[in-house]
Amino acid sequence: MREVTIEEQAENAENLTFGDDRLGVIFYNKPVEDRERSLAEGRRCFKDREYVKIMVPGDRHNTVDRPVQRTGILPTDDRLRFPKQYARFKAQQEQTAHDGTPLTLWPTIPATLAEELKFINIFTVEQLATLADTHVAKIPGGHQWKNKAEVFVKAMKDTAHVTKMQAELAERDNRIETLEKALAEQAKAIEELRKRK
Repeated sequence: MREVTIEEQAENAENLTFGDDRLGVIFYNKPVEDRERSLAEGRRCFKDREYVKIMVPGDRHNTVDRPVQRTGILPTDDRLRFPKQYARFKAQQEQTAHDGTPLTLWPTIPATLAEELKFINIFTVEQLATLADTHVAKIPGGHQWKNKAEVFVKAMKDTAHVTKMQAELAERDNRIETLEKALAEQAKAIEELRKRK
């Protein structure tokens, strides 16, 4: 993956969610005080409220943690802006800050650096590969690690393409084999019919 160019940003000026796929997003429930019920019952009462945490990779100071906005309009409705993450949250599935290969599972990177990157909201190899240069400069050996991450992501995409092609070829071979067996059985049945006449 590569950094987004100024030309791409200009082309996507109308796309209200352009670049959102690079953000780390987690939905969660947070207990908040229910003031009406607290006043009515004379004690502090709480209810769960949906919250969203939006993190910019490489910038630990650029994190939004707030109640989920429900406007029904993009980009202000968090449920519409981040539909995959919200669907996982509603299905009570495990959420990660970003889809991709966790840095902790990437054998190339030292565990200490993976932990340091986590501190600045970089959780996956894909996030590191697409990190803006302004944030890369803040990481010791940042450009080297970004380049390694880019190579890894490209290799994984190439591998995925080859794996998909191999699966398609195997499926084709199975169909051919099934058809050949069916033809052989039909030829045998035809031969037996001829012998009976």
